[in-house]
Amino acid sequence: VDIEGNDVACLIGRRGETLDSIQFLTGLALNKVNKDSHMRVLVDIENYRSKREESLIRYARKVAREVAKTRKTKKLDYMNPYERRIVHSALQNDKYVSTYSEGTDPYRRLVIEYKR
Repeated sequence: VDIEGNDVACLIGRRGETLDSIQFLTGLALNKVNKDSHMRVLVDIENYRSKREESLIRYARKVAREVAKTRKTKKLDYMNPYERRIVHSALQNDKYVSTYSEGTDPYRRLVIEYKR
């Protein structure tokens, strides 16, 4: 579901939290009506998700360069599973750093550490 219009920033919320909630509730409603099969719903507003993905990949690579240079582990801010998966995927083939997640949701965060 793609949503476009004026003043949609309030529907996205801080770091996409409102958008994630809208997506979750939409999925619950659709799957309650259609109990025979599970439908996965993706809600996007003004292409926010692809812009956020690009931003996360740039940030992950920047932090990875810093970790490789300083050899000091960095803990990123709390992220939802979708965002953590983007960062893990962006750095999975990096020669100098590795990633893992720690903590429990909603306070689960991604850690980037130097490969020894």
